[in-house]
Amino acid sequence: MVTASFPSAEAPALPSISVELPQAWQQRTAPDMLLAVIEDRGPDAFSPNVVIGVTRQPAGHTLQSAQRAADEYVQGLREVALLDRAEVDLGGRTWYVIEFAHITDVAGTVAQVVAVTVVDNGPVSDMVRVTGTVAGDRTEQDLPGVREVIASTRVAEAG
Repeated sequence: MVTASFPSAEAPALPSISVELPQAWQQRTAPDMLLAVIEDRGPDAFSPNVVIGVTRQPAGHTLQSAQRAADEYVQGLREVALLDRAEVDLGGRTWYVIEFAHITDVAGTVAQVVAVTVVDNGPVSDMVRVTGTVAGDRTEQDLPGVREVIASTRVAEAG
């Protein structure tokens, strides 16, 4: 009998990911996310937050395919207003970043920043997705802090 394991040569460890937090932000746990940070404003207010997840794909997944996935996600949302999109360098790695506002059932209008990059990881490609969210009525005040956290994202290949 053969044993399969993680990490292994066939299933390498996930990339290491870190972000720098502004004053008053803290790390939390969020379902299905590797990392989550929040500026907790209590139960009666929407708290700006950033969550980070990794999706594993077969080797050869590219930034362009990650970009298409991010664009398709945004197009599937309700009443989307595109704010900006661009390829940017964050920490020596190319990311695709898209900013938009949309309506949600729970929080009403929110503004979001989604940043994606791809890490070649031997037999797999790991798509790192960073999503920052702020309340729509506080976009001007809170989006700069979310952008700051996302811009500080550093991804290191597992080693």
